[in-house]
Amino acid sequence: MIDSADILPVKPAVAPPLDPEFRPISAANRQYRKMVEAAKMRSPLAIALERNDGQTSVFRTAILPPDSGRDAATRQYVERLVKFLLWQIGGWKIIVGGSREMGDSLAQVYSRTGARAFDVKTMEQVYEKSFLVETLDYASAPVARESSVALGGHLEGCRIGFDLGASDY
Repeated sequence: MIDSADILPVKPAVAPPLDPEFRPISAANRQYRKMVEAAKMRSPLAIALERNDGQTSVFRTAILPPDSGRDAATRQYVERLVKFLLWQIGGWKIIVGGSREMGDSLAQVYSRTGARAFDVKTMEQVYEKSFLVETLDYASAPVARESSVALGGHLEGCRIGFDLGASDY
């Protein structure tokens, strides 16, 4: 399991009184991206999430190369990024374009016995498909294929959304 307390620990400007050891992942992500920007060598990475009917969202970024000495930080950055995208967008398949190492790492973490087994099982329930992680070279990564749907027909701005929870997932 990836322990964020050991990787890129960035203290917040103001320590939270109820949890003084809290280290926000957003600060760690900013620090990692600064390291990538400052590095002489970087590797492109595409993370695609496939949903129903072939809809695909693609997020492109850059990571430190495998020989940078910051492999643990790179794994943490990519794993947390994928987790965020998975819960923001959803999907039953992760397609990693550009890094065999990251693809292998994500395949282990996002498996039925991996650290993110809960996420895998939940997405399998939602999409009614086996969860997959696939790795391709960067040039072969899919392009985004999105669609939008108008829901409810109440487009004049007079509706309030409300979620009571208790979903079937």
